[in-house]
Amino acid sequence: MNNIDLVYKKKGFIVNQGLDRIKTLLDLAGNPQDFLKVIHIGGTNGKGSVSRFIYSVLKEHGLKTGIYTSPHLARFSERIIIDGREIKNSEVREINGFFDSIIRNNQKIFKKYGYPTFFEITTAICFKYFFDSNVDVAVIEVGLGGSLDATNIIKTPLMSIITNVSIDHRDILGNSLKKIAIDKAGIIKKKSVFITAESRKDILDIFKEKADSLGNSFYEARNVSLFGTRGVYSYRGLKLSLKGIKADSLAKYQENNLKLALLSIEVLAQKYRDSLNFRINPEKIKKGIAGFRNEGRFERVKYGGLEVLVDGAHNSAGIKVLLSSLREAFPSRDFIFIFAVMRDKDYRTMLRRLSVFGGTIIFPGIDNQRQLKNGILKNYAQKTGNFKKIFISENVNRALRLAEQNKKNNELIVICGSLYLAGEFKKLLIKD
Repeated sequence: MNNIDLVYKKKGFIVNQGLDRIKTLLDLAGNPQDFLKVIHIGGTNGKGSVSRFIYSVLKEHGLKTGIYTSPHLARFSERIIIDGREIKNSEVREINGFFDSIIRNNQKIFKKYGYPTFFEITTAICFKYFFDSNVDVAVIEVGLGGSLDATNIIKTPLMSIITNVSIDHRDILGNSLKKIAIDKAGIIKKKSVFITAESRKDILDIFKEKADSLGNSFYEARNVSLFGTRGVYSYRGLKLSLKGIKADSLAKYQENNLKLALLSIEVLAQKYRDSLNFRINPEKIKKGIAGFRNEGRFERVKYGGLEVLVDGAHNSAGIKVLLSSLREAFPSRDFIFIFAVMRDKDYRTMLRRLSVFGGTIIFPGIDNQRQLKNGILKNYAQKTGNFKKIFISENVNRALRLAEQNKKNNELIVICGSLYLAGEFKKLLIKD
């Protein structure tokens, strides 16, 4: 079961922000989330990677660790994992049935507040599954924004982490960095710990004011350092120093994520040493980082004899750091881009940045109603005047064939612009 129709056929990316529905649902379920020890991670870019770094290191230390991320690429079960094992379809059906019964038996209440969305049901399933499984730590990635995201039903996390702030989901979060920062700061809770990799003073001031008002310890990733080359890094933290951290396939843009994750691990051990029975073992940190996997992020794969790099960069800031990583990793190569994007993204800036490389760009159709029409993308790509060849294709498979037909020896095929596009490519790999 790759896509699961959960309650009332709510499926896919349906945004109806607000906490009333999930609060009602979880109240009736006994609030399993209140019994979890949670690390809550938000931010515009990098939150999935930071989540996976932390999860991998905690798991390596012997803590029973759950991780909840979104969206999934090829399988629904990718969203909910404990110690390397994805939730089983039978477990999803069982827990979904539990919540379905709650909704059916409380129709008056849900007619008042509204029926839960796909993401709200999925989040509720995650919390109950982690509670039933008695995890030691739950690493929870924010879905969208902060204040009104379904994951923000969490009352007192061990720590809240915000990676960074940039413009994204403009139709929901708006075009103001200040407003977006205030919304993301909604995950900061009373008497907890707050950590960020954001460096702009105006945004940091917003975070600092909120954290101080709620009695949080406040940590900034810019006060620690990570340095190294060719996949071997050293970390100089608050008190912890590590050498020989190996991350062979790490993109340049992942270095900030790794630094933030290591700081978070260091602080976690300082603040919760006894309550988590968590004592840092440098070798286990290194093993956890070496075992880091984040599908669809600067991932190199073979498909039908083609060398393909797939990256989920889905906003202008993400494209910027992707291109920087491509320049560093492949200084003598050219690129063919396969690109699709959702309607709410700043596609003009994204295409202008891609156009600097020139070459070929292909716009495939994907199975998502939110996709920006390829005709609009083609017209703007032509206006940049930099792309040598521009194609539209009916699907990802056809786009790959077009790339193969137009590819020169030194060109690398890069799939980017949307996690949904990355997911459709990953499904092709499964079938191949």
